[in-house]
Amino acid sequence: MGPGVREAERKVPGGKLVQMSIGDDGAVRLTGDFFLHPEEALAGLESFLSSLNGKDHAATAAAIETYAERSGMMMIGVRPVDLAELLAEVRK
Repeated sequence: MGPGVREAERKVPGGKLVQMSIGDDGAVRLTGDFFLHPEEALAGLESFLSSLNGKDHAATAAAIETYAERSGMMMIGVRPVDLAELLAEVRK
């Protein structure tokens, strides 16, 4: 990762490792041991996460859950709350 990139990672319940990074441009990138269905949903989720400030964990988790429901995306191996916590960490 280049200068100005902030990263966070954690093992989520079930033992999956999820990593999130954010660049100086505010773009969020997700990697790790999780699945999204459909697979093409990753770019949209990363874009959505990039638009959130992540300060309020509960509100961020709720927004992610609503986004997933409205877009028809299924998250396997990662929960909205996990993403909310990672987002708060990389936005520090």
